[in-house]
Amino acid sequence: MGLHYSMFQMAIQNLASPEQVKRWEHQVQHHKWLGCYAQTELGHGSNVAGLETTATLDTTTDEFVIHSPTITSTKFWPGDLGRHSTHAIVFARLKIESNDYGVQPFLV
Repeated sequence: MGLHYSMFQMAIQNLASPEQVKRWEHQVQHHKWLGCYAQTELGHGSNVAGLETTATLDTTTDEFVIHSPTITSTKFWPGDLGRHSTHAIVFARLKIESNDYGVQPFLV
């Protein structure tokens, strides 16, 4: 549960908008959501600039499609919560049309 509090909950508190925090904090604090932090990739360790996972905006559905295209882009070391979590903060390269906006956090 340490990663839930130290990484997942803190990521929401520090990276989400005030409206998102207000909407989500009850679920996180009362364990309705158990979260992990999915940044590290098998082939890149904690080299955030080298992350291969993408989050591409599908403009027809207004949703992000998260994709880990290779074995080396497999999310790795999410802690034991990787087996038990209901949600994750996933770090991925944001792509909209032909633009790459760098690595951003996504609540999944």
